[in-house]
Parts: sequence; structure tokens; C-alpha cells
Amino acid sequence: MKKSLFSFFAATSLTFASLPAFAHPGHETSSFSAGLTHPVTGFDHLIMLIAFGILIACLNTSFKRKAALMGSALVSLLAGLAAGQLFGIFNGVELAIGASLFVVSGAIWQAFHASKDMMRLAVTLCVGLVFFHGYAHGVEAQGAISTFAAGMTLSAAALMMLGVQFGRALSSPWLSVGVASVSALVLI
Repeated sequence: MKKSLFSFFAATSLTFASLPAFAHPGHETSSFSAGLTHPVTGFDHLIMLIAFGILIACLNTSFKRKAALMGSALVSLLAGLAAGQLFGIFNGVELAIGASLFVVSGAIWQAFHASKDMMRLAVTLCVGLVFFHGYAHGVEAQGAISTFAAGMTLSAAALMMLGVQFGRALSSPWLSVGVASVSALVLI
């Protein structure tokens, strides 16, 4: 009994620990090429952006609506970048980034099973969590970051479109299990 209680508390503590995401800190934030490569080399961003693209592909909605959702995610990313630079660090950003990977995974699963209202909520939550991916970069940014932001936006859009292609080719709720598994491995 004591051992299982200890295991429970240890697992709970690890679940709520705020571990640094792989993308932070220590990268350049002032050049276009740094912005272009960062979403590809920051595993948390790579997973989130591709998974969000997969989610968009799994939605039963028009192309125009899907494009608007991708645009909303990019605006959220850039708003986070600006907010991070203006307001600085606060506790919970890394936890929100880690949680975002599992939220998007659950949303992919729900795209095949949930009502339209539930999916609107899930997609809105995912778009909101993309904000924290940008926020983490804004905190680290120094000086003018407009060229970094342009490169990051271009790369993020390309990764989401790649995710859309994966989602079209492999349209299955089991993609969410793959996203969650890769996320767990990256965050360990």
C-alpha cells in the first residue's frame, strides 16, 4: 500500500512538473534563417504545428474555414511572440507548451467522434495554446525580432500544411496516439 501511494504521488508530481521544452533557451532570435529553422529544430514546435495541420485535415469543414484556422494559429503564434517580448517570463509557459501537445492529440481523436460544438471548443483551445509557443520565444528575444518572426511564420505555415497532407493521407483517429506517443518521448 505504501509503495503504491508513493508511486501515485511521484507520478502526479512528474505530471505537474514544469520541464523546459526542447526549443528553449539558447537560440538566436534575430535573423530570418533562425526563424525559418527554429520550428523545425524545436521538437515541441515541430510536433504541435504538424499535429495542428493533421487536426485541420481531419475536420469536416470547407477549405476556406480550414485556411482561416491555419491563419488564426499563425496570428496566435505571432501574438505570443509579441506578448513574450513585452511582458517577460511567467511560470507555466513551459507547462502550457507541453500540455498543448496532448491537447492537440486529444482533439485529433475527437475529430472522429465528437460533436461540432465540442470540436469548435477543442480547435479554439489548440489555437490558444499555440500562443504559448510564440510567447516562449518572445521572452528570449532581444531587440528587433521582425525578421525572426517572418521566418518563423513561413516555417510554421509550411509545417501546418505538411500536417494537412499527413492528415489527408492517413485520416484516422489513431494518428492521435502517434502524436501523444512522440510528445511523451520528447518531453521525457
